[in-house]
Amino acid sequence: MFTVEIDWDETALTFLDDTGRHEDISVYMYEDVVYIRQWIESEKRFHVLSMTPKMLQEFRESFSQTEGAYQLDTGY
Repeated sequence: MFTVEIDWDETALTFLDDTGRHEDISVYMYEDVVYIRQWIESEKRFHVLSMTPKMLQEFRESFSQTEGAYQLDTGY
């Protein structure tokens, strides 16, 4: 299951593990940066990754590619 929330300056996605074994993953997308975070119970804190919107697009595109090196022309 996942949710999508769109505000004027932020898009927030939340992905829930249907099995309950893993904590939710949240993605916060802004014009110039994307944050991915997940709560780590053993550390009592979030782990956070940051990337550019282009990196997120490349991540998404990678799922439909075979082994190799790629460069996308995404317009960024």
